[in-house]
Amino acid sequence: MDWSKLWGAFSRKPKGAPLGLGIEKRRSERVAITMPVFVYGRAQGKPFSERTETANVSAQGGLVALSVDLDRSQTLLVTNLQTDEDLACRVARLARNQAGKKLVAVEFLQPAPRFWSIDFSDGPPR
Repeated sequence: MDWSKLWGAFSRKPKGAPLGLGIEKRRSERVAITMPVFVYGRAQGKPFSERTETANVSAQGGLVALSVDLDRSQTLLVTNLQTDEDLACRVARLARNQAGKKLVAVEFLQPAPRFWSIDFSDGPPR
């Protein structure tokens, strides 16, 4: 499934805004890639940890499916299991896919363009 197309359907426009081409402006390119991650945080006031995978990543964060209910803007700790590197993130968006899984877009709290071990520096990632 192409998560990037599905995720674009969740973008919002202000009421009464003219319909445009629907082009999203991004700070960097997204890459559809499955990478194993471990996510730590709090859900309904209780600690949780969950092993999952990314659906896509960028220099600023990524998109993961989680089983817990989270709040927008809450802080999480994400571990890239390929590099064993941890990074603090915040929940940027919440949605559900067609299978009912909770999709969580996370944004790094500090710049970490190499967290995914992908070069995002020049145009499309390599």
